[in-house]
Order: sequence, then structure tokens, then C-alpha cells
Amino acid sequence: MPTHPQNRRPTIRDVAREAGVSHQTVSRVLNDYPKVAPETRARVLQVMEAMGYERNLAAQMLTTQRSRTIQIVTLDAEFHLDITQFTQPVKQAGYSAVVTDCTAESLAKTLDEAAARMVDGIMLYAPRSCMPDDKLIALSHGIPLVRRDYAIDSRLTWIGFDQQHATHLAVRHLIDLGHRRIAHITGSLEFINTRLRHDGYVKTMGEHDLESGPVYVGTYGAQRRDMKNGYDGMCELLKRDREFTALLVVNDRNAMGAMRALADHGLRVPDDVSIVGFDDNPIASYLVPPLTTVYFDFDFQAQLGFQYLFEQIRNPETYKHHQHVLIADLVVRQSTRAPA
Repeated sequence: MPTHPQNRRPTIRDVAREAGVSHQTVSRVLNDYPKVAPETRARVLQVMEAMGYERNLAAQMLTTQRSRTIQIVTLDAEFHLDITQFTQPVKQAGYSAVVTDCTAESLAKTLDEAAARMVDGIMLYAPRSCMPDDKLIALSHGIPLVRRDYAIDSRLTWIGFDQQHATHLAVRHLIDLGHRRIAHITGSLEFINTRLRHDGYVKTMGEHDLESGPVYVGTYGAQRRDMKNGYDGMCELLKRDREFTALLVVNDRNAMGAMRALADHGLRVPDDVSIVGFDDNPIASYLVPPLTTVYFDFDFQAQLGFQYLFEQIRNPETYKHHQHVLIADLVVRQSTRAPA
């Protein structure tokens, strides 16, 4: 049974004595050094738990110049991500997470504060930023950084989905069903993914010698606006003197608004209009009818991004940047059918 004076917190040397190892070995376990035998690591961790050991983060930072902290920065996103997709991999790796929303104007200050906080790495989500690599590197003070974006022109590490391929899957599905008049509700084309989806829609229609249908460009952003954007877009398209039998919608929450607008106008999905969304949001399979949509595995995207970030932190001198393109899948449900 581990013993130590009860009137003070156990130290690294207390843990080392009880585990039968050197205090340097305990330090290596604390700092997640790879060259520690698994059985030794397990014994040290078991002793730490039994003794109620809590690491002294301030002393650790002074000694190792590492804070065991990851900063998650969202830049001009206007809508919130599922933060658990980010914080869970961080916690599993033994790090703490700091989440910061900022604008292009406040990015420099945000990264200055990250450097002052001595964060070990930065996960950046910048869905409409085309900032050159050199500028981003200069602002980040040399802190390891990974982008959770489809940043095709960047040579930094990034992980993103091929949006034009994803759109091709959706539009091709509708064309294969026999649809020739396909409308499109999109959001602000300032966002990289939104613009690529719209370009993919136009390109795929052209590849099949089809004219692009009526398009509504709305405000793709905060979730509270998504359903209204879909509703308003659908109402606007129905006012125009252009018939369509199918609709491509920028995301599933917009699709929900569009479906409500169709119902309010006495039209049925998919009998009168087939609909395809994007994201495979949890709501998609519970809509009436269940929504055909493009599935993006955002959990895998986050996990892979952090895998690269932790590799970069551990091996900054030998790390080679990754540009990883992910491929989406189409989930076919009851919101699409052949035109009547």
C-alpha cells in the first residue's frame, strides 16, 4: 500500500519510490514520452492513482516548456461546431482544450495569447479563410498547427472533404433518377465549402448537358438561420417562373426549412419535389420523409486532424506536413424518387 505523509500532496519522487522507478521515468510517463515500457507506464499510472497524485502544471510548464494544452480556434465561422468532436480526442490524449472564436481582425491577438499561454498546438477551423501559409505561420509563433478545412492551396497540414465530389454524388443521384430540372438552395458563397458545392452543382449539370436550375443564394451561417434560409429560399424559388422537380440544399437544416415551405404550399416530398441535403445531421433520418443526404464523417476528420497535430508536437524537427482529402458518401433515403 503506497505511503506518504498525509499532510502534503504526493510528489514525483514519492510516486517513483512506490513504483520502484526513477523520478525521470515518472516524468517521462507524465509527458507521454514513447520510450517507456508499457508495463512500467501502467505501474506508474496505477501508483499515481492510488496515491492521488496531481501534476503540478506550473512547475511542469517551467521545466518542459509544455502546457499539455491544445487551443481550438474557429475563425469567422459564424456557426458552432460540435465541440465534443474536438475536445474528446484532446482529453483522450491527456491534454486540456481551450476553445476560442475569433475574427480575421482578432486572429493575431488570439494567436499571441495562445503563445503566451504556451499551448502545445493549435487546431484551426477557418471555413472562409484563404490566408497565405507564410502569414499564418508568422502569426502562429511556430506553434504546431493543423487546419480542419479543405484548404487545397495550403502546404500546411489540413484535413478536409472533397466538396465537389460530394456534390457530384448528390446531383448525379438525382440525374440517374431521371430529374433534368434541378434547383439549388445555397448559402453565402464566401464560405469555401459552400462555393465548392455550388461550383460542383453547376459543373455536374453541365457535364450532363443540362442547364443549371433556379438558384437561391442565402445566408449560410448560424444554425438559428439555417432553417429560415431554407424556408425563405424555397418560397423564393416557387415564386419564379421556372419549374423544377428536384432540389439540392446546402445542408440538412436548410433542407428541413425547404421541406416545411413545400408543405405550406401544398407540395409533397418526394412526389412533387425530390430533395438532397448535406452533412447527414442526426435530424436527417427522422424527417418526414427521411432525407437523402451526403454523409461527412466529421468525427473521423477531427480524430485524424488531432493525430497529425500530436505527431507534429512530438516530432517538430522531422514532421512532414499532410494534406488529406476525405471522400464523402451518399445516404439514400425516401426524400428522392423518379419524377412523376
